[in-house]
Amino acid sequence: MIHDLLLSCLTQTKKGLGIQTFMDNNAIDHFIHPCERELFLEILNIIKVLHEVVQFTLLLRLNEDERCKKLIMNENQSVKDLPHGFYLINFAKGIDAALDEYYDEIIQLETICSKNKPNSLAFFHDALHAKLPILLFLRKLICEIRLQKLHGCIMLHSLHQHSEHGDYQLERITKIVIKPVKFEFFSSLAHWLIFGVIDDVHSEFFIKFSSLDASSLNSSLSKSSVNNTRLNAIGNFEDYIWQYEINMCQMPGFLSTIVAEKVLFVGQTVLVFKMGRRFQRNNMNNHWANKLSDSSRDDIYELWNGKESVFLGMVEDLNNDEQIDVFHIESVINNIKKYVSMRLSEIALNEVDLERQMGLIKDFYLLGRGEFYLEFLSQLTRASDVYCDSSSKNYTRSFELAATVMGITDDLENFSLTVQKTIEESDENCEFRILENLHLKYIYEWPLNLLFSPKAIERYNQIFRFLLIIRKLQYDLQQVWTIQTLAAKSKSGPINMRMMNLLNQLMFFLNNMQYYIQVDVLESQFSILINAIRNKVDFEEIQRKHTVFLANVLSQCFLLSGSNDSLMNSTRTTYQPQNPIYGNILELFYICEKCSCISGKPNTSEGFLKELDNLEERFGVQIASLIQLLLNIKTASCLGPLSQLLLRLDFNHWFSSTHNI
Repeated sequence: MIHDLLLSCLTQTKKGLGIQTFMDNNAIDHFIHPCERELFLEILNIIKVLHEVVQFTLLLRLNEDERCKKLIMNENQSVKDLPHGFYLINFAKGIDAALDEYYDEIIQLETICSKNKPNSLAFFHDALHAKLPILLFLRKLICEIRLQKLHGCIMLHSLHQHSEHGDYQLERITKIVIKPVKFEFFSSLAHWLIFGVIDDVHSEFFIKFSSLDASSLNSSLSKSSVNNTRLNAIGNFEDYIWQYEINMCQMPGFLSTIVAEKVLFVGQTVLVFKMGRRFQRNNMNNHWANKLSDSSRDDIYELWNGKESVFLGMVEDLNNDEQIDVFHIESVINNIKKYVSMRLSEIALNEVDLERQMGLIKDFYLLGRGEFYLEFLSQLTRASDVYCDSSSKNYTRSFELAATVMGITDDLENFSLTVQKTIEESDENCEFRILENLHLKYIYEWPLNLLFSPKAIERYNQIFRFLLIIRKLQYDLQQVWTIQTLAAKSKSGPINMRMMNLLNQLMFFLNNMQYYIQVDVLESQFSILINAIRNKVDFEEIQRKHTVFLANVLSQCFLLSGSNDSLMNSTRTTYQPQNPIYGNILELFYICEKCSCISGKPNTSEGFLKELDNLEERFGVQIASLIQLLLNIKTASCLGPLSQLLLRLDFNHWFSSTHNI
């Protein structure tokens, strides 16, 4: 009977569920002495725990019989609901490896029993009971994974927490269980860091691909290599690298987000180098493209320069640690990131001339070349006069003509101005609706993909549109002022002093806003960024400084929390954006636009005087509200540029004393 019991334990692990029949057999009660029945029941309880553990592994092992799987799934539906993935399969392999010692113990007992030597049931009970804590611990791990439906890196984090155990025996078992799961994790990490590849169909890794097109993503998932399929099918690979992001749902607790961002950065850099040849073939007019296409394997554009095997070995060595060594992992990632950053800096500074590229960004996105945009607005006015409208074609045409007149077509070869139409845009003659859809495209040189992401380019366009509207309003008001002064000199009509007074106040507001943004904000922030580039810091530091530069500019220009519908059209008179200061500025912009529109009416007409009264009243309210908001922010913070803006707008407390602020 004891021999049959031990054989049933071994049968459980190999071919089926023989233990189930053995446990359900009531005839066994006739062969067990009453004084040993309690021991026998405890042995059965131990075997039941073994049955639950092995039942879990049978389902997940790849080489199991399908008939056995179906039987288990019918008996336990909770196992059927577990998420799939390679981490779970490796977890099952770890459970099997941890049970090897238990199987060896059973084989030894079976050998003793086969010699027909008299041994009591208590002897076998004590031998099996000594391994019971291991079985209970394994069942606990399985139950936790079942109930919480853990998989991927989160499951690895859970196992890592259990590895810090006070019981030496259980700590040793945890190391056995976690070893194949660690192998899967470091294998995925190595493929991403060294080759830029993620074959993660079950979304188990902490780096994921977020496709903008769900249908294409689903189709690519059905193929063997998800990453390669996406790379071959990608249409705009300039944006491809930015579709990879940190998967916070699978972020392991033993890694910080800073380390995860470094891992993401290295993988994106590898992708940039992998796609560099494609980038060249699609930009053959670029002289860098021709140079890269003829480069050898040892060229500077080859990222690893033959050292990929060294870094791959460093990542693979992480799996040799008995436990997950967080400091060792961070050290390896930092070394790889440092090497990649220095290679990128070498290219960006010495070959691509990043400082010159940032100078072009400043000249055209940040309106650094004021004379060019003055000519652009002049050409735009002439085009509107000729075609009697302000269609989107006039903007592109005027932009190109201004570049030709100013003789800077070479600098503008990588820039193009377009008007992005939206569904909400119904009136092309509304100039502000066209201005808010302007998009200045910048064709950057490889490998600056990592610096000028689609989000960064959109932020530059947000600043560009804001500055261009200020410059356009200045230009329009200056034209009104010119017309009024010429009329006064020619004595063709009387000058409306109220109109001139309002015009001067509006120009005062616009001039100070422009000076604040161009000098106090852009110049100071841009100098910090340029100094970082000149100091030849690593590329990741340049990337971080660039992100901080954009964030600071957007914040100090009150654009960071503005609503998507940021600019106004001629039919709107009230605005409720998220940033109240930005809302006041938009209202003042609207007043400036209306002032330039009514200047063509007769100065003595009833409609002109009524509209002038309305604009004067609204300007007084909005400028007082703006100054009050700036005062409130100034008392709550120590922003130097903001103090300068308040000082210039309310010089000698002119507006605050007038409106009793």
